[in-house]
Amino acid sequence: MAAHPEIKVMPKARRFRLIRWFRNRLITGIIVALPIVAIVWMVSSLVGAIDNAVWSIVPNALDPRTYFDFPFWFVSVIVAVVGLTALGMFVSNQVGRRVLRAGESVLAKVPVISPVYNGIKQILNTVAQQKDRAFRDVCLIEYPKEGIWAVGFVTADVSGAPKDSLGEDYLCVFVPTTPNPTSGFLLFVPKDDVKLLDMTPEEGAKLIISGGMVTSNTALEEFDPDKPRVPLSDATLSE
Repeated sequence: MAAHPEIKVMPKARRFRLIRWFRNRLITGIIVALPIVAIVWMVSSLVGAIDNAVWSIVPNALDPRTYFDFPFWFVSVIVAVVGLTALGMFVSNQVGRRVLRAGESVLAKVPVISPVYNGIKQILNTVAQQKDRAFRDVCLIEYPKEGIWAVGFVTADVSGAPKDSLGEDYLCVFVPTTPNPTSGFLLFVPKDDVKLLDMTPEEGAKLIISGGMVTSNTALEEFDPDKPRVPLSDATLSE
């Protein structure tokens, strides 16, 4: 009888190393690609919104896209920047301020538009006044109960009605959720209970988005895909 050809089987240890190599390279690729994809998406969305807003108010006769089959998004961005700068220059002088106050007095009489406009304006004015501190301090607070700590951002000193009720020794702390930091909770925390961290806002955002895997820019730069933080056993890899 003819002998069956011998089937070579890859050694178990080598197979595990290959799986680990593939997993680590995949994780590295995801870590590198996610920020790039996020930035590209944000920039493209912003440029697209500006482009649609600008060309929607430009007559077709003045729209270069009517005559040329070419995306003129850079023209719309330039027009938007020049227009906003001109608007800022106009409302910065005495005549512009009078026109602005007259327009606001008209809006104040509109039932639905008035609260929306005033609310947005108040938020923007508050952020502008607190721009030297807003979201620049990363901190730890005990939340949701004693002994459990959460990462937050100090946004401002307490003011308004909360200040009248609580006193001056409180800070406004925004505690974002993981992995989506755009949602979260606003907490009024005593200053003595806030522990400021030696971290930049960028590092704090990375810490939250990554679920604690990236604690600083240095840790991200020193990340070695061949040395995973959480080693997996052979039994786990074989599943």
